[in-house]
Amino acid sequence: MSDDIEDLRKAYVQELTEERRARPKPLSARRVAAARSPEMSDEELETMLVDADTFETAVRLLLDILADEAATSDQKLRAIERLGGAAFQPVRFAPFHAEFVERLRELAVSDDKQLRFLALDRLTLDDDEVGKQLLRESLEGTRKALVPAATATRFLARDEHGDAAPLFRELARTGSARVREEALRALAADPDSVGLLSEISTDKTERPKVRELAAMSLKAASPEAFAEVARGLVIDDDEDDALRTATLSALAFTPEAGDAVAGPAFDAHLDRIKGETSSRALRTSIDRFTESRAPEGNG
Repeated sequence: MSDDIEDLRKAYVQELTEERRARPKPLSARRVAAARSPEMSDEELETMLVDADTFETAVRLLLDILADEAATSDQKLRAIERLGGAAFQPVRFAPFHAEFVERLRELAVSDDKQLRFLALDRLTLDDDEVGKQLLRESLEGTRKALVPAATATRFLARDEHGDAAPLFRELARTGSARVREEALRALAADPDSVGLLSEISTDKTERPKVRELAAMSLKAASPEAFAEVARGLVIDDDEDDALRTATLSALAFTPEAGDAVAGPAFDAHLDRIKGETSSRALRTSIDRFTESRAPEGNG
């Protein structure tokens, strides 16, 4: 019996030894640099990353691809994505962060629109001042557009404490439909835009979607101002029912604004509207608002 166990042990050790010998040796930084070429496929790149001997070797490979003018667009796109993942290990990635940002800044003004998009996306996620300045210049028309204006607005709006609010207000007034929508969303963090948001919310010549976006941003910027606008929108029978529904739902979930409009007069309007409207969604919103005002324990 003992001989059988020993034979099994030896066979297992032999199997492990052969398996280890069959594995390729991890790629050192020098071997990676020697093996890399502009012609390598995605599969070959992936294999090199997997076989790299250290995290640092893999990151160096990816950064070298970004700096290589001969590397293909697809290789650089893949490198940005993988480096973005590596950045989630901030301590290990810290020695490479400045170089990664520098490469992204270069790619943000490249001729390749996909690379520009991904580079500016990453830069604004990192709150990079150069990336934000490039987007401002693109929107202001002082340089050739790097990404579509709506995209530039959305990226720039990630900085809630930045100084782009005046630009967003101008875009909210004069931009294309998609740009205006992104600008209105961005202004939710700006109390100085209350007047403009109130104006757009109540302008019946505007599209309902634009008015709703303005109203929701107004709710975030100033619940008091939103309550005043919302009351008028809800009780006006000539208003768009979808807009009235969205506004009333927002009142139900914003206690400060709901408190400001609640009372016998507003309740009477809601009872009348509920009895007259053909909109099931509006009736549901009325019920939701009424329930939100009920004292706790009486729902």
